Parts: sequence; structure tokens; C-alpha cells
Amino acid sequence: MRVRENLKRGTVEMIILHLLQERDKYGYELCQEMRELSAGRFSVTESSMYPILYRLISAGILSDRQEIVGRRRVRVYYHLEEAGQEYLKELKAEYDATCKSIAKILNSTKAKKPAVKE
Repeated sequence: MRVRENLKRGTVEMIILHLLQERDKYGYELCQEMRELSAGRFSVTESSMYPILYRLISAGILSDRQEIVGRRRVRVYYHLEEAGQEYLKELKAEYDATCKSIAKILNSTKAKKPAVKE
């Protein structure tokens, strides 16, 4: 389980930005969409996601706006800024390069050969 959690932690930011490319969304909606699109294998609690959202807002990658829903409830929507779109491209490029490098290592015949005893 720890392996999955560590891998997930490193990709949540990229996934949030990717989901916000489509349109502005609120926190719970982002959590639900991650869970649905991954068939339940990728779930993030709101309490884990909000610190990431706040950090991205502070960095100018996202902005937020409040909308009143119903009589008293306020919902915060997150918007991917232009700087966020550029940052997402960088994250995806780095992710792809990392995945390719890992695949090369895992598919290496050198690593699969048993050690020679002397």
C-alpha cells in the first residue's frame, strides 16, 4: 500500500491541473472525478487535496472564486490560469520522461540476468 500512496502523492498535482483544463471545478467535484475516472483506484480525500490547491493558488497556477449555492452555502471553484497550463505541460513532459526511463530500466535484459558467481 505504501508504494501506491507514494506514487499517487507525486501525481495528484498533475491530475488536478489536467482535470481543470476542461472547466472550473470545486474540490469535492475534483475528488469524485478522480475516483470515477480511475475506477476507484485513485482516490484523494478533500483534506489531502486542499493544501495542494492552496499551494497552487499561492504560486499563481490556479485562481479561485466563490459562488453561492442555495441560500447559505458557498462553493469555491478553482480555475487553471495560463501559467498553470504551462506548468502542466512541464509536469506532463517530466512525467513521460520519467515513465520512459523507468520502463527502460525494468525492461533491461542486463538487470534480468542472474549474477555470475566467481
